[in-house]
Amino acid sequence: MNFLGLDIGGAFVKYALLPARGKPARGIVPFELWKQPDKLAAILKTLKPQKPYAVAITMTGELCDCFANRREGVRHIVEAAQKAFGFVAVYGVTGELLSPKQAVRRSREAASANWSLVPRRLSLPAKNFLLVDIGSTTADLTPVRDGRIANKGFTDYARMRHGELLYTGALRTPLPSVTGALMIGGKKTPLAAETFCIMADVHLLLKHIGPRDYACPTPDGGPKTARAAARRFSRTFLADDGDLGKNDLLAAAREAADIQRALIVAAARLFNLPVIAVGAGAFILEPAFAAGALARHPLAAAKEVSALDPSIALAWLLKAV
Repeated sequence: MNFLGLDIGGAFVKYALLPARGKPARGIVPFELWKQPDKLAAILKTLKPQKPYAVAITMTGELCDCFANRREGVRHIVEAAQKAFGFVAVYGVTGELLSPKQAVRRSREAASANWSLVPRRLSLPAKNFLLVDIGSTTADLTPVRDGRIANKGFTDYARMRHGELLYTGALRTPLPSVTGALMIGGKKTPLAAETFCIMADVHLLLKHIGPRDYACPTPDGGPKTARAAARRFSRTFLADDGDLGKNDLLAAAREAADIQRALIVAAARLFNLPVIAVGAGAFILEPAFAAGALARHPLAAAKEVSALDPSIALAWLLKAV
């Protein structure tokens, strides 16, 4: 039996396949669901494994503004998955695998439930930790105490209210949402509140990521190069390419990265737990661990832990059922 786990977001579809034979296969497919919701089934069909197979999905894409509400979004995603694969199991936030009908009827449990998959899997070997999962768009902070998920909130709204969901990530986050001003040439300079530049540009400039890691569209549709990133960064100050010196730009980029890190560190410290950092943006916290601003959980050193994401955790859950 082949087991496929899918994490269907608004900007990406992440997948993990546990084949009957051989090594697991994983990947990410960029897909802006809010622009082309009717094409979701076709995108999912390209990931269809060989028979026999079992498929489970989790999601955050129901939040896209192409849907009137989350229930409509859950229904659309579930129906698209059924068109692609036939029967699918749908992960619920309490750990239950729901049928498609149950998922639509209990849409609040199916909506944006992916955040609980990795901490639920890690709670088997580790009993007390804070999982900080930094993705392209958000950072999920999930406390586990005595082997149980100890969230105060179980919806995105409630988690954001309680500091368990931060809308800042390694790639898609607009720079002005991180800070309203940065130092340029010794003077604090305001940023234009436009999406001229995203954090992927900042991290690319600082060589925290490479062009291949820039897994989302650029704000201007331009190339994913350091020079193009510098142009987009300059435009946030309403400056043309070449108006600002390279050293000033790099210093401002470091300041922006430091501010983003400080936001996540401040939120994580409130939980008073050792941290396991995962996700595409886990690198953001490395300086905080090195400086002793956060305590790293011993389990974080395991290679299989750092590679965990909701899709592979879901595939393992499906196989275990």
